[in-house]
This record gives sequence, C-alpha cells and structure tokens, in this order.
Amino acid sequence: MQLNKTTTILLIAGLAALFFIPFLGRVHLFDWDEINFAEASREMIKTHDYTRVYIDFKPFWEKPPMFFLDAKHGHEDFRGQ
Repeated sequence: MQLNKTTTILLIAGLAALFFIPFLGRVHLFDWDEINFAEASREMIKTHDYTRVYIDFKPFWEKPPMFFLDAKHGHEDFRGQ
C-alpha cells in the first residue's frame, strides 16, 4: 500500500490529535513542590551553606543536600557566575 506525502502527513496529524487533544490539561505542568526546590537552592547561594537545606531559612529535610547542590550549580550557570 503506497500513500502519497499529503495523505501520510494528514494521517499522522490526525492520530497525534486523537491521542493528544483529549488529555490536554489533565496533567500539571510543574509539581507543587518545585518552587521549594528552587528556593532551597537560592538560599544555599545566599547563605553559602551547602551542607544544610533551608526553606524560608528553616531546616528542610525532604531531599538530600546534593540534590539542591546540583540545582545551585544550575542557578549559577544560568546567572553567569
């Protein structure tokens, strides 16, 4: 079975719409706690304390410090420091 280019493109677009459009908006774009992770990384930079994790300058024990240290390096890379 040989399909021409236009038919193939329309078939792919139709299948993509069939699987994509019904589920649009059902999944959140970000997790609710991602802002906490960004804040903890920012506070690491501000306090220069890379062994303890703080959110609102209070201890935060949900994730290990290495997770936030990696995020801190990302912040510094994009800020140009």
